[in-house]
Amino acid sequence: MHKKAIFYTTAAIALTIVIIATYSAYSSYRLNDKMEAVQTRIETVNFFIKDVEKDINNGASIASSRTLLSFNQFITTNGTFIDNMDERFKESFLNGTIKQQPLGLMKDATFTEWVNRISAEADKIDIKFNFTINEVKLNQSDPWSIDVGINITFDIRDKRNTSYWLREKYLKNTISIIGFEDPLYVVNSKGRVTNPVIISNITQFVVGGNVQNLIIHANNSWYIAHNDSPNFLMRFEGNLGNSTFGIESLVNLEEFQQQGLALKDRSIVDYIYFGTKSTTNFRVNNTPEWFKIDGSLPAPGQSKGEHLDVYNVRNITI
Repeated sequence: MHKKAIFYTTAAIALTIVIIATYSAYSSYRLNDKMEAVQTRIETVNFFIKDVEKDINNGASIASSRTLLSFNQFITTNGTFIDNMDERFKESFLNGTIKQQPLGLMKDATFTEWVNRISAEADKIDIKFNFTINEVKLNQSDPWSIDVGINITFDIRDKRNTSYWLREKYLKNTISIIGFEDPLYVVNSKGRVTNPVIISNITQFVVGGNVQNLIIHANNSWYIAHNDSPNFLMRFEGNLGNSTFGIESLVNLEEFQQQGLALKDRSIVDYIYFGTKSTTNFRVNNTPEWFKIDGSLPAPGQSKGEHLDVYNVRNITI
């Protein structure tokens, strides 16, 4: 009888050990399985985050370019400059409007709509994507480029609450102005003459008294960088002041004449011709009668860094 008790006790202990071991193995298996699932979700969110930053930059670039094109269209249609470039850019960039009026080119192309589409795609893979746009900043970064800066807060989290990512990020996109129409031409020609920004490939305008390069430059109204001139963003507002990143062209008055526009007796440097600044202007040898460049005496004479010198004509004035 004593031996049977020992046997049953031993069997019971062994069975208990087996049960505990089996349960532990099962629990361990379930825990590992759960950890693998969590790890998979974390990796999914991480991959999503990387794609978001790439897509956000693409969206910002498209919305920025569309906004500038919309402004050109607005100016052509209304014959007026943009009253506040910073505010209007932000409005169009985010909402697709200017002064609450819809802009056709911004349909389905605003930055807000772009980010909302990302949020909809996130929902399909059980990710919550929320965002707050804190600031949109416009800046002329060099004569030929504009920077669009966006301060945005992302709140990205898995719907199962396995992981979340909260971050404030500053995104910067650089937009080339090459090919965009100059608003100064549009407004001052009543929409009859447009002039896209094209960088001049001419660096020496007059060679040995020969003005051929200068005539080619003027006939095409190409642009050069010059820090006495307004930059591209200033031109949208009709601001004719100077900028470190200024650009300027020479106005081809033959085009204006062909469009029935009255010609002014002024320097053909664009921001001077379209403005009211009083300047001393000089005719240039072997150029059309309307071809005048501003500067000061003596001419001929030593270089003073004025437009007469920028275009190499100080010593060939009439």
